[in-house]
Amino acid sequence: MDGNNGREGAGLRGTRTSFEVLHALQELGPSRLSEIADHLEMAESTTYRHLQTLAELRYVSRDGERYQLGLRFLRLGQSARTRDPAYEMSRRQVRTLAEETEERSQFVVEDHGLGIYVHVETGSKGVSAGFGVGRQIHLHCSSAGKAILSTYSRERVDQILDRWGLPALTEQTITDRDRFYEELEGVRDRGVAFNREEHVDGLNGVAVPVERGDDLLGALVVAGPSHRLTGERFRETIPDLLLAAANELELHATYSEPERADDHVVE
Repeated sequence: MDGNNGREGAGLRGTRTSFEVLHALQELGPSRLSEIADHLEMAESTTYRHLQTLAELRYVSRDGERYQLGLRFLRLGQSARTRDPAYEMSRRQVRTLAEETEERSQFVVEDHGLGIYVHVETGSKGVSAGFGVGRQIHLHCSSAGKAILSTYSRERVDQILDRWGLPALTEQTITDRDRFYEELEGVRDRGVAFNREEHVDGLNGVAVPVERGDDLLGALVVAGPSHRLTGERFRETIPDLLLAAANELELHATYSEPERADDHVVE
């Protein structure tokens, strides 16, 4: 084996392991070294080296015997969340939809073939269902995902489905590719996507795509218990609210000038 290639491979493995440590901390919360090593099925000595390096870079903090994610991640997360000014503009629509419907509202974008929650607001009767900002979801089983995929070419949808498949999250999840493409055609015709307990049992959702010219920005969503999101409210009232909100957001995203501010930080 070429020496350079070997070192490069080791470096990549080391990077992957560091991220596995970070993901373990995200899942476990503040944890002792032994707990993290056991979770990863990794030697404590190896785990310790990665934790020390991450701590030196201020991406991991230590409180006594427990390690936890460092607050430096806040800056990275905020930078990702605001990389497109339209992402921040969507916050107002999400909040307004939550207030008007009294349900949970979200703005979801696609990244690496998955959906990412960028903004989430819970109305007075809303159910959080554990879906917070930054949560990743499959696209095929959610109203947001269907709205997003409805704007993509068949080739791009194929690529996403080839990578992530159509796993069944509930008994209602569409797992047949031909049937799923029929579903997307219906979304394109209506301009609205529906999720009927396909992602979480007992939870329905409605979503519409948000576009800026030929570019997709994401999807606006309202979700709630299936006994409340039903009938005319599910099929017409909430879709109309979403379409109006999406139209307003599209106008703002197209014609508003992004605000700029000086940013002096310690790296």
